[in-house]
Formats: sequence, structure tokens, C-alpha cells
Amino acid sequence: MKVTQTIAVGTPDGLQCLREASQSGLALCFPGVGSAFARQNDPTCLIVAKDGVTLLVDVGTTIPRVLSSRGIGIGDFDYYHVTHSHADHIGGLEELLLFDHYVINKTPRLILTEPYKELLWERTLRGGCEHRENGTFQFDDLADFIFPNVIAELPREIYEAEVEGIRLVIFRTVHIPTEGDNSGSKFWSTGLLIDGRVLFTADTRFDPLLFEQLPMDNVDVIFHDCQLHEPGTVHATYEQLKTLDNDLRGKMHLTHYGDMFQKFDSATDGFAGFAQPWAIYQ
Repeated sequence: MKVTQTIAVGTPDGLQCLREASQSGLALCFPGVGSAFARQNDPTCLIVAKDGVTLLVDVGTTIPRVLSSRGIGIGDFDYYHVTHSHADHIGGLEELLLFDHYVINKTPRLILTEPYKELLWERTLRGGCEHRENGTFQFDDLADFIFPNVIAELPREIYEAEVEGIRLVIFRTVHIPTEGDNSGSKFWSTGLLIDGRVLFTADTRFDPLLFEQLPMDNVDVIFHDCQLHEPGTVHATYEQLKTLDNDLRGKMHLTHYGDMFQKFDSATDGFAGFAQPWAIYQ
């Protein structure tokens, strides 16, 4: 994929730019490319667009404000997906649900697996979203759900869904391990394979088995979680990713990175580069 344009600050309707770009095929844009602690870039989130249909992946705490800087409302997307329950990925989700319900009278469509739907409501959203003027809300009162089908359980859980021509393979990642190794986790975290061509890991430890357990034959580009300092306790580090073979690194744009990125020469190290905020990739 290549960058075809960048959505500038003050653009009246940045989402329309992306919709137009997607008329000729899959288009991607990262409103944020930073880590949870980055200050130069906002937390990583992804907009997927195809044939004018838009999907927002992750809604971190600052993302509603970030979207607004490009003329995009948090309720403007056709679909939403959440990879895991850290604040830099779901901190703006309560705003989405309540804004859509009370302000624009809209019900957002969330693509979530059934196990994660329950976790997300009970352990994160219920405290702020449950109470209303008369009685209480359930999650189903505030959103419509699209549940992917299970297509594999071992060696990792993999799910599949298709919405208006966008095909999503949702795979479990090991972001926070609970058994002291990289074989499994009780913490729910996932990545995405989009139309069989774009791999977005979201947050993950260094996990080379991922590339063996997913269908990689048609993957053109990889957007991979990258921590710039050692050790890599819950994120893949730059030095770890440098050990991957040349073909993988050549397709790999680095995301979720910290403020030290200008000290690294990603091209010399064989990577496709650091993902750029608000660039449209086609």
C-alpha cells in the first residue's frame, strides 16, 4: 500500500476524503499511531474504508477530539470494532455510546465476539453507561451487535465476519500473558486481517508464530505494534522485530510507537517505515 494523500488539520470533512479514496479499493487511515504514553502522536486507532463504507477500529480516550480536528464526529462511522480494553483503545467508547443515544439518536453497530461483548460491558462500560433517568441500560440498549463466526479455536482463537464487502478475520493476540510465556492469555486482545491483504496486529507481544498460524499468502502490508525501548514485556520491541525475515519487515509499517521514533532509521533496518498519522494508505 502507498500513501496517496494526508488529511490536514481543519479539513471540513476528513471522512468524506477517505470515503472517496475508498471508491477505488481498500483505504486505511490512522488518526493516531502512538503508544499509550506518547505525546507527539495520539494513541493508535485505525479507520478502514471500502466502497464508501467506514469502520473505526479502537476508540481511545482522546480519539473523539482527534477525529474532530479533521471534521469527523465520533458517531459518523458505519461500524466500530474494539481490540482490547485498555484506555488508549476504549477510553472514548462510553462517549460514543452516550453521544449517539442522547445527542444524535443513533445506534452504533459494533463488531464484537460474544465473549468479548460480555467482558467489555461488565468490566469496563457498565459503571459509566448503565444508569439512566428511569431505570438502567443494558449494552443492547446502546448498540447493535454483529457477532463474527468462530473459524478456529486452536492453536489460537480466530473469528470471521463480513460487513458490506469488508472481510475481517479477528485473531487472538498475546498482549498480556498470564502463564509466563507467549502461548496464551486470559486477557482479551485481538488483531485484524482485513480482506486477506492487510494485517493489523493491534497490541501484541513479539509473536512470530502469528505469521505461521494466519493465512499470509496474499498479505501485502503489515501494521505491527512496536515498542521502542526494552524489555518487551507486553509489546513487541523494535529490536525483536528486526529479527524477522526481510520479506516480513519489508511489508511492515510500525504502529503504537513512542516519542523516540526519530532516533530510529526504519528504512535502513528493512522496515516499510513508521505509520504516519492521517495519511491515507491505498
